[in-house]
Amino acid sequence: MHISRSAAERRGTRTVHLAALLIFMGVLGACSQREPGKLPESEQRMERPIIGINTSIDENGGRDSVSTRVTYVDAIVKAGGLPLLLPAIEDEAAISDYVALCDGLVFIGGGDISPERYGRSRHPMETPLSARRENFDFALIEKTLAEQKPFLAICLGCQEVNVALGGTLIQDIASQTDSKIRHSTRQPGEIVRHKVRIVENSLLFRIVGRKEIESNSSHHQAIERPGHGLRVVAQTEDGIVEALELENYPFGLGIQWHPEALVTEEEHFAIFKAFVEAAEQARRERGR
Repeated sequence: MHISRSAAERRGTRTVHLAALLIFMGVLGACSQREPGKLPESEQRMERPIIGINTSIDENGGRDSVSTRVTYVDAIVKAGGLPLLLPAIEDEAAISDYVALCDGLVFIGGGDISPERYGRSRHPMETPLSARRENFDFALIEKTLAEQKPFLAICLGCQEVNVALGGTLIQDIASQTDSKIRHSTRQPGEIVRHKVRIVENSLLFRIVGRKEIESNSSHHQAIERPGHGLRVVAQTEDGIVEALELENYPFGLGIQWHPEALVTEEEHFAIFKAFVEAAEQARRERGR
């Protein structure tokens, strides 16, 4: 039996078909305007800059391991970066690959550099790094500088960059200076925090926006003579160097304190934020 449709039903069907056709044409138009192999902006994944972080070696009689404090990792993530831990290796080509892979690098804290690297003899208060880590750190710094990758060097890392560029160190603040400010737990006192004065015309000042901040402190050694191209941009009131920056460089900042442990405080988190942004800018400029 043939059942005829009413005029209203026929008009409704035509309306549905027309709407479907318009939707299809809209999708087709959007696809034709999209670059081949490229997702719409709303669908693109935001890529974080890769931040390499060197690691410590925990020696244990042939069962050695590598580690780093989670505060470094968390600070990079909070600032928008993707942390990548870099175990100490001896292969020079592989170290170059590390640097090529990273958009920026963090050089972390640790023990003491062999004083032979800066023309001194051993000091009884020194706690030497493992040879494997020290050799790796200096190779990593050399290749980072050669590639002009942004870096943030913290505590020992700051001292390593200084020595790598020909600078020297005070081997023990307590016994070799008359500083009355407590810089480490090896000095008497209970609170290891102090004021840091920042040079106005500097990268660090532009980052934190203040001439003086309060920092934590955990270093018994300090910068003596700055290395080539390094400029002192922060000190305590008794003259101990607290920050260096590498001039004529995309982003090269050495911090003697531990801002990664203070990211709940705006001025210290700002250091990581600025560093990660510099790494992202460098990544964009390389077109990666």
